[in-house]
Amino acid sequence: MSFQPLIALGLFAGYVVLDGLYAVYTLAVAQHRPVRAASAGAVMYFLMAAGVLAFTGNFLYVIPCAAGSWVGTWLVVRREARRGA
Repeated sequence: MSFQPLIALGLFAGYVVLDGLYAVYTLAVAQHRPVRAASAGAVMYFLMAAGVLAFTGNFLYVIPCAAGSWVGTWLVVRREARRGA
């Protein structure tokens, strides 16, 4: 159960993208944009699988996943708020 900083960094970045996509997915569903929502959903599952595989081997990888999740959602919601959506 070794913790590797590069894997943690990759998971952080992946989960920034994942939760950014989740916010985009939610907005696309609310705006009735099926292709955008379906595409975001498909990519989300690939990124989620990488995180799950990592933290089932070492629970410490949950930390960069959670931090990336927070940052990704914050960035997209902030962008949308500035747009006036």
